[in-house]
Amino acid sequence: MRVKGFLAELKRRRVTRVAVVYAVVTFAVLQAADIIIPALQLPEWTLTLLVVVTLLGFPISLVLAWAYDLTPEGVKRAAVQPEDVPEHRVRPPRRAAPATTAVLLAAVLVVAASVWWVTRPAPSEIRALAVLPLTNLMGDPEQAYFADGLHDVLIGELAGISELTVISRTSVMRYRDTDRSMGEIAAELDVDALIEGSVFRAGDTVRITVQLIRGSPEDHLWQDRYEGRLSEALGLQTRVAEAIAGEIRLVLSPRETDRLARRTEVDPAAQEAYLRGRALWRTRSHAAMRRAVPYLEEAVALDSTFALAWSALADAYTMGTNYRALDLAPDEAYRRGEASAVRAVELDPDLAEAHAALGAARLWGAWDVDAAERSLRRALALNPNLAQAHNWLGDALVVRERPEEALESFRQARDLDPFSPLMHRDVARVLMYLGRCGEAISAARTAVELDPSHAMAHSVLQQCYRAAGRLEEAVEASVRFTEGFSRLGAGSAEGLRAAYDSAGWEGLLEAQIPLFLSLPNHYFAARAYVQLGRLDESFDALYAGIDAREAFTWESRVDPSFAPLHSDPRWDELLRRLGF
Repeated sequence: MRVKGFLAELKRRRVTRVAVVYAVVTFAVLQAADIIIPALQLPEWTLTLLVVVTLLGFPISLVLAWAYDLTPEGVKRAAVQPEDVPEHRVRPPRRAAPATTAVLLAAVLVVAASVWWVTRPAPSEIRALAVLPLTNLMGDPEQAYFADGLHDVLIGELAGISELTVISRTSVMRYRDTDRSMGEIAAELDVDALIEGSVFRAGDTVRITVQLIRGSPEDHLWQDRYEGRLSEALGLQTRVAEAIAGEIRLVLSPRETDRLARRTEVDPAAQEAYLRGRALWRTRSHAAMRRAVPYLEEAVALDSTFALAWSALADAYTMGTNYRALDLAPDEAYRRGEASAVRAVELDPDLAEAHAALGAARLWGAWDVDAAERSLRRALALNPNLAQAHNWLGDALVVRERPEEALESFRQARDLDPFSPLMHRDVARVLMYLGRCGEAISAARTAVELDPSHAMAHSVLQQCYRAAGRLEEAVEASVRFTEGFSRLGAGSAEGLRAAYDSAGWEGLLEAQIPLFLSLPNHYFAARAYVQLGRLDESFDALYAGIDAREAFTWESRVDPSFAPLHSDPRWDELLRRLGF
């Protein structure tokens, strides 16, 4: 009887009807979702979410149907039958309190939202990103510099978010035309997610499409399209970065929020000149770096408030001089570099690239290591993902005879730019200075695997193989070292082999010296002289390097190759000339 009475009560309270209606509606919703979700390119987990929510909602709907009567007059609390309770406790049915109904409906919404939050991919776990090269949709290979420039700016905007680790541009460019999957790329770069996108420009309009892809498990989490005038092209990148930060639920500092909220416009002609100049500078070839300077000078002439262009111009002057690529006296080029960096900082004190450029100018140009360190640390406080600033800070710390700290900076730069041969080379260089040649050889070999012609990495191998008594490998590294300098000519490498065959290691060093002086690179010549025991000529070469403001001359302080000079009275004079 109890079972029979219970079934009768289910029928009276319309629970069965609610269950049938709920099942029919759920089936219809899921059928529609199966068509709509792929059409809208929504994540695959969206359908799973709907199934979980509807399953959870089924028992809730039955409970509500039991507790309430659904009548044409509205929602009423279910009446209790007289035979169920004593007569004096029977009350007529009454309308449910609106507050009670609202609370129950709110509970359903909270449960559904909780399920959605738990079952969706957790973007809060995304703390390391790589921005893949943006696809050029303009149908003109000559426009590649435009897409690459916007790619560079987007990396910079994301890298300025302190909660994110963002891989540097050098390391992601190798994936421009790759057939690797997104998951494989994310694993190689050791990141949680990737940004993939495209750029299209027509007339005065620019359109950027981007999507966020999780690495493991591989999943498309988000995508959007941004369009604006050509003058807004750089500013569109801040909108993209702001959207991505919101999508992965980053907590931004007030400074980061303000920076991403900016909507700056740049004179289109100045922007064009900047993007062309920056693209040339990025190649680091002598001819391209020389051509970069006029473009960047044009950019700041067209828009004198363009801080990013002033910063790039500073880099072009400073590093162009270091590479001996400019037709300017070193002092004049360094002076222009520092002035451009100062102007960039004045225009935008929160621009990390400007402080990094100022640090480089003070380091390589003025040889003011204290000021350089301050500027570089300020750059990293603004953008901890700026690999180049970590690298230059490592150089400053080497000069200050703090090699252990320098090693940490170089390693941070390498981790942010894992496929840059230069970053691995600098790790190897400081390990060599620390006397850890086994580790130095490993790092240098990684550098030459990435770039077989990387001369400076072969220089480390030459020194460390020689110190380990591995002469044949040292000779091969010496030859490859020489081959890395295209200005020396193809015959120089064979000349080194012949010199070694006829006069051993000393003969090889004797043959290297005139090659170094022809570059000129007095530092390498001085190192060869000291290994030959020709200390007078080693001092003369170092003095000449100082007078010519050659990069790395000051590293004679920490390079163990120069230890035989330390007891000579002229060593103090050398340090004085270096500014110590």
